[in-house]
Amino acid sequence: MGRLLSDLIADASYLEIEGADHFAWILPNWRDLDDAIIVHATGKSVARTTTRQFGAVLFTDIVDSTEQSASIGDAKWRAVLDRHDRTARSLIDGHRGRVVKSTGDGLLAVFDGPSQGVECGVKMCDALHGIGIEIRAGIHAGEIEVHDDGDISGIAVNLAARVEQQAADGELWASSTVRDLMLGGSACFAERGEHELKGIDGSWRLFAVASA
Repeated sequence: MGRLLSDLIADASYLEIEGADHFAWILPNWRDLDDAIIVHATGKSVARTTTRQFGAVLFTDIVDSTEQSASIGDAKWRAVLDRHDRTARSLIDGHRGRVVKSTGDGLLAVFDGPSQGVECGVKMCDALHGIGIEIRAGIHAGEIEVHDDGDISGIAVNLAARVEQQAADGELWASSTVRDLMLGGSACFAERGEHELKGIDGSWRLFAVASA
């Protein structure tokens, strides 16, 4: 029907926007639709601003989420995710962080400095374990690109995701950059060896982090 309308309406153009819902304005990529409308109506591209700034990037993921959701069913799994989100978001807010987005079975958050991110990550692992939810988490610090829609990107973000993928169940792992930035602080870093991280040059020393 969309193709038919584009053929019948004068000066119309047909464009498919990726997404799983007809209510496109509530999807994460809602700007794709809005930008297309603006460009079509004005003939001018939409200017987007991106700034670079320092940030500590924290990724989390629920351990064995696919197996758990299959074993307990959709309704009970939704309740698990709700408990996870309430606990995690409360801790992130309490450590002056910002939730960038949900990753489905985890969260991406950013903090002004590594100390807040590390303390939050450790407490998140402990708090969620206390309510029966096991997560793994990874943190890296560096320059990130912050987009005007609040999303973040860059090598530092990718590296944090790779650190989280290496982390052991129930633990927060940090890059050597985070460890070096926090020398003299109260967190305890236990070395977990050298790791090759997908898409990242060289090998990286990773550390499991615990409270003092």
